[in-house]
Amino acid sequence: MHTNQIFGKGSKLLWLIVPLLITASWVGNLWFYHSMQLEKPFFLNHYMVLNGNYSDWIELSYVENRKNGKKVTGIRLEELPMLRFQINPHPGTYRHQVLGKAYGEWRKEDFGQMEQVPFSIKEATVYYNEGAPEKVPIGEIRVDWEKSDGLLQMSSSSGSSDGTGQYSVTVNQSLVLEQIDYSFGDRLSPIFELSAAGRNKAGAIPQLPIRLAAGDPLTFSYKWNIPQEMPAASEVYKVYISLTFKTEDGKTVRDRIPVNFNLYLSEKQIKWLVRSGGERS
Repeated sequence: MHTNQIFGKGSKLLWLIVPLLITASWVGNLWFYHSMQLEKPFFLNHYMVLNGNYSDWIELSYVENRKNGKKVTGIRLEELPMLRFQINPHPGTYRHQVLGKAYGEWRKEDFGQMEQVPFSIKEATVYYNEGAPEKVPIGEIRVDWEKSDGLLQMSSSSGSSDGTGQYSVTVNQSLVLEQIDYSFGDRLSPIFELSAAGRNKAGAIPQLPIRLAAGDPLTFSYKWNIPQEMPAASEVYKVYISLTFKTEDGKTVRDRIPVNFNLYLSEKQIKWLVRSGGERS
């Protein structure tokens, strides 16, 4: 058999194989693209505390497709119908999705007529650019009405992207510190470390209660140990260190300090959310 006959047959076979490979690659890419698309936006689990006596912001994070599919256009909390949300769909962009944000401004004067009893919000009504609105789980927003007794004077604060931070305060009167706690302690205990030090900065306060004179310092150090594994990595926290004191005349008083939290989701974690359908913990 002549060499040109061999190459002729090989060329014909190559002309058959190449289109098949191109088609298979195109089909594979198309399948992967569709597999990485959310059927609808997915809201992260939020655990936050909102004090009704002070103006504040509620920030809700959600994941939606960059191009095709439903997009969030509005949010309503049935328990707080007067709260208005602004939608910012593109603060964080990934290959196939965006991490959107919805901001709701809590203005104290808008809620003056509400009955001041604690309550929790676990769902939001979400409106889309297509289709009917629906109620979706958002975690838990706790609304309380505690008033600060003005016991603490902030002296310094710091925070880092590695999840560590510190707050230093002084007390403005003689007090006995009886209890240190933080919001959502049952959920946070595996991923949040807190220590407190008094006048002796060499070590943490060994035992409560502890007596403090006016002007004495308190330093609170914390560290977030957020796991890389989902779904815990997609939880959002807005929490407080809660302090219970007793005054010289025997009155129990409270104050609290906010804890900084930074949400970061990697491309790998976003892919997990999409493929799992946003499995909840």
